[in-house]
Amino acid sequence: MKIAVFGPARRVGIAHESSIIDANGAYAKFLAETTETVRATEYAAAVVPAYLNAFIEEGDRAIAGAQAAVDHLTGQAENAIGIHGEQLVFDLDEVELHAPIEGPSRVFAALANFADHMQAAAANTGDESAKATIAKLQAGGPKYFIKDARCTSTDGDEVRYPARTSLLDYEAEIAVIIGKKGRDITAADVQSYIWGYTLANDWSVRDNVSFGPDFQYSKNFDTGTGLGPWIVVDHSVDPHAIALACKVNGETRQDGNTDQMINDFYALGAWLSRDLTLYPGDMILSGTPKGTAVDSSQRLDDGTFPDDSKFLRPGDVVEVSSPLLGTLTNRIVKAG
Repeated sequence: MKIAVFGPARRVGIAHESSIIDANGAYAKFLAETTETVRATEYAAAVVPAYLNAFIEEGDRAIAGAQAAVDHLTGQAENAIGIHGEQLVFDLDEVELHAPIEGPSRVFAALANFADHMQAAAANTGDESAKATIAKLQAGGPKYFIKDARCTSTDGDEVRYPARTSLLDYEAEIAVIIGKKGRDITAADVQSYIWGYTLANDWSVRDNVSFGPDFQYSKNFDTGTGLGPWIVVDHSVDPHAIALACKVNGETRQDGNTDQMINDFYALGAWLSRDLTLYPGDMILSGTPKGTAVDSSQRLDDGTFPDDSKFLRPGDVVEVSSPLLGTLTNRIVKAG
């Protein structure tokens, strides 16, 4: 099932064929038309909540209810009008989608988590201190930073080219969404906490990057956390066998798979949850495979790039894709 966030009220929708179906409204209709439920609206609000984090927290009950609602609406129902006269089905090309994240949820992004990405970056620099930093980033267990969940963009959004950079980069990633509250989770148990999967683009500023206290400054800016277009919920998915790719203006730049992660999602979840509670709706990003602008460009000893043509410019179109999850497409626009 594909779970989207749509419309002005940012409600949970189900992507079905070329439409988005209001999950909560469709379930209330299902109850009213197929059961003897007295207060269908109130019951639907509890079982198939209208908003994302509550929907995630309901777990399998919400998914089962939403599926029953979609089956009824697309099969036996006489019309697609809700029990209060509201529209339940929206054309995918016309409805506004939002990044599938809500409120207090956090985006934990793995750092230096694909060996080929880090090895390519090391091979392209003659700066010995940079090589030492790259080696250090790969050693000693998982490392992460936090992306601001309020700085999100999703499929079709324009991404602002930050005024503070001349070296904007892309990073195709896979995100897992946490489905239940947990702390001090063992690696063996992390899979049971994974609710779904979505695409991510870890947009990054590469000018004068420091791996010190100000590192997150290079990772956080408006529209700089790409997520979506929806969350795929499928318990049969192997989180460590998800293909992903990235194209810039139609040219394939990245082509990888989560089976290449240095620290897999189970290790990341266990490491992140030490003394820290993970909540429904939190996300863990995989890290990125080789093919980014920074690991594909020669860097001089002084940190400059004699050829910066792989980095992004306003007008460029970037597509992050996966056969499992769809495509996340954005056009870069000048800030202002």
